Amino acid sequence: MAEAAIILAGGFATRLRPLSYTKPKPLFPVLGRPVLDWVVERVAEVAEPVVSARYLSYVIRNYINARWGGRVRLVEEDRPLGDGGAVVNVVKSLGLRGPIVVANGDVFTDISVKEFWEFHRRSGAAVSMALIEVPPEEVGRFGIAVLDEGGRIRRFVEKPKEPVGSNLANAGFYIFEPEAMQEFPELNSGEVKIAKHIIPKLMEKFDVYGYVHRGLWFDIGTHSDYLKANFAALDRCSACRAEAPGVKIIPPVYIGEEVVVSPGAVIGPYAVVGNRSKIGPHVRIRESVLMDGVVAEAGAYVHRSIVGEGTVLGRWTRLVEAVVADGVYVRDEVYIGRGATVGPNREVDQDVKDGEILP
Repeated sequence: MAEAAIILAGGFATRLRPLSYTKPKPLFPVLGRPVLDWVVERVAEVAEPVVSARYLSYVIRNYINARWGGRVRLVEEDRPLGDGGAVVNVVKSLGLRGPIVVANGDVFTDISVKEFWEFHRRSGAAVSMALIEVPPEEVGRFGIAVLDEGGRIRRFVEKPKEPVGSNLANAGFYIFEPEAMQEFPELNSGEVKIAKHIIPKLMEKFDVYGYVHRGLWFDIGTHSDYLKANFAALDRCSACRAEAPGVKIIPPVYIGEEVVVSPGAVIGPYAVVGNRSKIGPHVRIRESVLMDGVVAEAGAYVHRSIVGEGTVLGRWTRLVEAVVADGVYVRDEVYIGRGATVGPNREVDQDVKDGEILP
């Protein structure tokens, strides 16, 4: 097996603001569990997980210690290194010498890392990269690989501006043999990106193989993508059969632990209610994610929105295609409109217009 599995969790998650001002992206929950947990469980199939963190690293450290204890190690970056530099930093800090798995800590996927590892060993490659099919119109968002008949990557283009004859995107999972790691630049080389700087260089010297994953895969980098990841998880969740007396549940719905839902509420379809939340009478929630500890008082209406941890929605509040960060108090009868965002730890006592941003 691999010597270690490095989970990259150092990004700023700027496109997820204002939610990411207080919560690092790897701790965003999918069906009530941080994405980081899903990734840890995947990579633990082949190696000991090691998390590399920088932005809000103390939050990640506290979570790992509480949830995983000594089963997951953490290495903190002292400056922005890029994902390639973060890998080098972990390898040097821990003195790693064997093959390593590298995984993005902000991807929700059902990839079997064990099968990926077995593919890598069969190919005899120095480097393997997991790939996922994406819609042709989204090719420009990702690094795109062109494979030959044997599975070798013969061309790799980062965020192509014109068609390259493939829609196989970089899925953010890699395996590097020690001889490939020797080609990584030193830490004083500035920010180094795996896809942009390292993969093209390695392709000049080694055969790089692509493992095509045909299952679930979402980069949760935007509000829309984050909702899509939760909705896709709901579609595949056989255990999501929520029930509550006097409450109308329209599947698929996930209701977390220690949640109180009052009679007359209507929840779903495609609704996620985080742990320890309190949902009042006649509340309507649909196509939305409520993180842990949200309070929605009587008559609140939430449609295609994201509500941050510990936020309170007053009576008869309305959220429509909006994002409200952690620790917000929205007073009674306030409307938060389409495309509006509300920053963390503040009180909202007036309507927020469509597209308005409250920092």
